[in-house]
Amino acid sequence: MQTDCLYNDSSVRLNFIMKTNSELQILAMALGICLGATSTIHAQDFFPVATNSSDIEIGGGGFRDGTNYVVGYVSGSNILAQRITPGGQLFGGRVSIASGVNPGFPPAVAIAAGRTNGLVVWSDLNSRTGVTIFGRIWAVNTGPVGTSFPLLSAVGSHGIQIIQAAASDGTNFLAVWRDDTQNNTYGQLVTANGTLSGSEFLISGVGSADLALLFGKTNYLIAWQSGSNSNHNTFIRTISKSGAVGSQVQINTTSSLDRNPTAIGFDGTNFLVVWNRSLSENPGGWPNFNLCGRFVSQNGTPLGTELTLVTEQAAFPALAFDGNNYLLLWSYNGDTTNRDVAIHARFFNRSGTPIGPIFTPFAPRGNYPPLLPLNGAFFSGTQFLLSATYGAFVFDGNGDVVGFNGGDVHGRFLPKSTTPPEFLNPIHSNGHFGGQIKLVPGINYVASLSTNLADWKNEGIVNSDATNLLSVLDRSPMTGSRMFYRFIAGFTTGPAFDFWLMEFAYGGSFGSGYTPQPSYPVILQNYAAKLYLANDYPPASPASVLFTGPAGSGLTNAPSDGFNSWIDEFEAVYQSPQVSNPATAPGGTWRISYKGTNLSFNVPDPQAAARLVLPLPTVTVSGGILLRVNWAYKNPTTGATLPSPPTYITGIQVQIDGTMGNRIYDSDEYLPTVTSHVLTEPISWSDVQMLHMAYDDTLGNHYVISFSRQ
Repeated sequence: MQTDCLYNDSSVRLNFIMKTNSELQILAMALGICLGATSTIHAQDFFPVATNSSDIEIGGGGFRDGTNYVVGYVSGSNILAQRITPGGQLFGGRVSIASGVNPGFPPAVAIAAGRTNGLVVWSDLNSRTGVTIFGRIWAVNTGPVGTSFPLLSAVGSHGIQIIQAAASDGTNFLAVWRDDTQNNTYGQLVTANGTLSGSEFLISGVGSADLALLFGKTNYLIAWQSGSNSNHNTFIRTISKSGAVGSQVQINTTSSLDRNPTAIGFDGTNFLVVWNRSLSENPGGWPNFNLCGRFVSQNGTPLGTELTLVTEQAAFPALAFDGNNYLLLWSYNGDTTNRDVAIHARFFNRSGTPIGPIFTPFAPRGNYPPLLPLNGAFFSGTQFLLSATYGAFVFDGNGDVVGFNGGDVHGRFLPKSTTPPEFLNPIHSNGHFGGQIKLVPGINYVASLSTNLADWKNEGIVNSDATNLLSVLDRSPMTGSRMFYRFIAGFTTGPAFDFWLMEFAYGGSFGSGYTPQPSYPVILQNYAAKLYLANDYPPASPASVLFTGPAGSGLTNAPSDGFNSWIDEFEAVYQSPQVSNPATAPGGTWRISYKGTNLSFNVPDPQAAARLVLPLPTVTVSGGILLRVNWAYKNPTTGATLPSPPTYITGIQVQIDGTMGNRIYDSDEYLPTVTSHVLTEPISWSDVQMLHMAYDDTLGNHYVISFSRQ
């Protein structure tokens, strides 16, 4: 499959084809020789953690164990763990943490990782009375040590205790559990060696299932959803290292019809709390979930406003921060009819703005889809360890979850968001440059060009939502002795703009033949101005982008033409209305209003009339299929054939519009000495409405000569 990653109009130089910051990383390529060096990133393949078909296995998250990593999971009545090498290989056999227990469904198990020791906590529902919550210490490079210990010194008046979450302040731990009888939520502090520190303490007197817990720098933050009668809200509280509980604060603006697990991340300054919100239900009664978030200070003060992070059918979030950006994972709605049944992910910056596309770290495989990434995002300081459970919910007639089928656990590593890209296997063939880029899926890279390594021009955005290795090709020909390329991870440069002028002429009709018949002289009939935008989220709407040209241009605060403009998530092309009086664009200062900012571009005299040439096409059609386009350069005034292409042309391209007026074909851009193009895909001649010969000149202007089918 081939997909254009960048805008495919010939007026934007880089048209990369995809096949399969803190600091700037430059990848310079000159004549196919790599001048820059980059670090190596892992292959990022899936690796199995637990795939025993006879047992239902459900993942519980991962942590760092010295040199290796650990993924914990529940398998039947056993709580187990598997070590993973940094390269994604299983290290040793599975490790038993507890056996013969009944953690319930979903499993009431949680993992907290400290600097030296970890803590695994769980509920054992084999007994319906007494203490039902237990823990065990995991020592780095050693594994489980000692025996399990109760997390409650005396049951007292408590009912069944259900583990909800656990976290570490780096040394000691906090375990959070819910009294299933009282419906209260309690906390218990645990020392690094597994000793209870004080007694249990009340956190919330309201049922607060589906909660998340994380330590920042000074306090823990706990978040949960609760409510009733289709009116659920999201709340937070701080908890100090000594167990002092702060005030309860509601952080959502819009209530939800239902509730689901929450997630928390910490960026070194503030927390980001993520929760599910449903505003409607599908016909089967299942909530239509999206994901919302809000930043919270270390002292528990909500910051900014409620953010909408994911608008698709999303549930069960997991969140981690890599020192620069957040990585958010989520599952599809369990009752969705979408074909894209997978776990999705996206990077967000410290403001909650996405910095790349949604991608799929866990794709469907085997008999069951990837379902749950709960607690499945862990950042070790160098890379992410992601883990997920593959399986399917079992529903009753009311749409309630009553069971689980499948149950395999898989993992994968993912580089941090600022990992520099690596350029591999450069090629220089037929005037085009290409190669492979090894990058981080889900991260946008601003692509730039230079002829001298000093002056760089941003050309567009390269990204991937499926693979970490892209095959790329610069579809514009190299016209100089050398060209340098660089790719900047993330949006560290701010919005990037480019401006050019387009000149239009009509070259005649094909009629019933295969060579159009121009009416000489062929003259320019109208023009338009274009603005290219990269590296902005979200791009402005076309109606809000206003063009003002120099005196006599015919454009004053003219909104973009919505039909000839397009917007992607982080980039856009805005075209002014076409102007026929004057028919050619003037040079001078062009001003464009974009999001309240006035952009100025000083354009030299385009000399458009003097730079008009007529590339007259002849098409080859066989069996009704357009196979080839040949062209000859003609004098637009007399029709005389030119002995060679004009020296001001830098590249030429064939474009085809269908009978609905939509673009159905774009060729690569060729050197002006090329006069033939064989189509790379079948186009029915009867489906062609217009054929365009488009070329660029040395002043950066773009010419489109159109030939009608009839």
